[in-house]
Amino acid sequence: MSLSRFHVPAAAWATPNLTLREDEAQHCSRVMRKEAGDQIEVFDGEGRVAVCEITRVSKSEVQAQVISEERTAAFSTAIHLVPALIKGEAFEWMLEKAVELGAASVQPVMTERAVVHLDGAQAEKKLVKWRRHMIESAKQCHTPFVPRLEAPRAFANAVPGLEADLKLIPALSEQSRTLKQVLPVERPKSVVVLIGPEGDFTAAEEELAQRAGFLPITLGPLVLRAETASIATLAILGHELR
Repeated sequence: MSLSRFHVPAAAWATPNLTLREDEAQHCSRVMRKEAGDQIEVFDGEGRVAVCEITRVSKSEVQAQVISEERTAAFSTAIHLVPALIKGEAFEWMLEKAVELGAASVQPVMTERAVVHLDGAQAEKKLVKWRRHMIESAKQCHTPFVPRLEAPRAFANAVPGLEADLKLIPALSEQSRTLKQVLPVERPKSVVVLIGPEGDFTAAEEELAQRAGFLPITLGPLVLRAETASIATLAILGHELR
């Protein structure tokens, strides 16, 4: 039987002793009812996973000692997802699947046709919730990685500064080519994928993206929902490049 899994950020990782705090400590002690002597699995979201034995449980902390530790190397090709903000449940589902499919990072962007727009305070609150959701997804699928989640940015401000060996934008355009047609012979070390909102990108946004080096690609003859396009692209790229 697999061990219950908990997250300790890499910045707080100090072997041979690890400490669960806040939500993780409460989940461990109150929900899972773990006690001193129990074994758990702890991961940092950056490839490090440790089997630990709990040494002390308090109301606010759970302390554990590392028994064994493993490190998983990052994928040779980092795939960065840049999705337009979409409605809450669909966006959270997309984040969950981005974790499962091994995205390196997620940079939400606010586009002209997006239904969702966030100001600074709203964005910060959402980020906390979204990061928590991604950690929970990593626990469930036992991946050692949690994608880096950036604060939402305006499309026009974010896109020109995105750098990668390969930049892609799935688009309903006559200029779109298949993924196989645009993949370089030499495997890229980094890929950035732009995903539009429910109403797709505007012509001006597509033009801006192409000026920034993004290649329009097709995901096939069917029209996909925004969250489905994100997951389909991650899955296809993962299969082709990893």
